Amino acid sequence: KSSTKSSTKSSTKSSQQRDTTKSSAEYLLDKTRISSRIQKHFHPTKATIQGLPDPASGTVSFQIVDNDGNAVSFVNSNFMGFGTGIVPDGCGFSLQNRGFGFSLDPDHPNALMPGKRPYHTIIPGMLTHSDTNELYATLSNMGGYMQPQGHMQLTVGLVSANLDPQTAIDMPRFCIADGTHDGIVYIEDGIDDTVVDELAAMGHRGVSRDAVVKGYGRSLFGKAQIIKRDRKTGVLWAGSDARSDGCAMGY
Repeated sequence: KSSTKSSTKSSTKSSQQRDTTKSSAEYLLDKTRISSRIQKHFHPTKATIQGLPDPASGTVSFQIVDNDGNAVSFVNSNFMGFGTGIVPDGCGFSLQNRGFGFSLDPDHPNALMPGKRPYHTIIPGMLTHSDTNELYATLSNMGGYMQPQGHMQLTVGLVSANLDPQTAIDMPRFCIADGTHDGIVYIEDGIDDTVVDELAAMGHRGVSRDAVVKGYGRSLFGKAQIIKRDRKTGVLWAGSDARSDGCAMGY
């Protein structure tokens, strides 16, 4: 069993500076704090969103591995906010809306028909050893068309670069946002400028030093979760993406 923790330390801290490693119920419910936050972010005549979470949060993912190497890779998404907007009687959840991905054109490859699943981007992933089919790692990278691209980049980091899960997750990424072969390429802050210049010289659309994605915009590159298992010792090593909320823990 394994767990990972993140923490921040400062050599100096004023008496009024809050410990950013944890939030107590008292802090979250403090009316003075809430009032000052409202005054800071609310404007009576225009919409303002500053430093707040991505409002599109219809997808959740979790990875679980037990002592014997049995694993679950799970992704669930309502799609388009509240999904269908239909809530079953007596239940506290709305039904997902992935049927939106069907086409009503009978000649389309994704045409609506019985017994068929719609095209979608929900891709829970798992890697196994080729010789024994034992678990190597279970992973996901939520984020629309970024999911298969993220899986590839995470796998290359784990397998080819022999990175630990958290380091593989923290590595800067690229993303073709619309998932097409001729789409605009987005580069995450942290990729070397010379690499950005070389990609731009190759003719990749949208690539330039000025277009590097920074800050909260980095959620574009997905939200990854990984648990890696050492097949010799059974030790589990987990990582969770700081581009979104989440954590890694033992149980």
